[in-house]
Amino acid sequence: MSEQRPFRRPQPADWWARPPYLAYTLRELTGVAVALYGAILLAGLICLWLGPDAYAAYRQALASPWSLAVHGLLLAAVVWHAVTWFEILPKTMPRIILGGKALPQPAMTAVTTAFAAVCSIALIAFVVWWGRP
Repeated sequence: MSEQRPFRRPQPADWWARPPYLAYTLRELTGVAVALYGAILLAGLICLWLGPDAYAAYRQALASPWSLAVHGLLLAAVVWHAVTWFEILPKTMPRIILGGKALPQPAMTAVTTAFAAVCSIALIAFVVWWGRP
């Protein structure tokens, strides 16, 4: 049996700092911000379930300057996550052929963004209509 090891291509020490890898890593890190914001909202629901005193303490904690700064950063991260998601989504979808020609990627981005906006508006309208007394 041979004692040779398989060839492994050397990786530069700063591979993560190259633009494609850095953009991918930053986009994936914004997913952590989305999860963190979801945890904050879940904590609010739990405090609401625990009663008026717990919910008042939760709202008071949210009114602090640190909380407002964290929410500003989380908002920026969530917006970046959403924007990059709609840029990536058309690249992962199968090509749409219209009239024998493939729909270009900018048109695919516009279509998916418009579809998401219509679905969001419909969901909000349904919740508002359903929540009427």
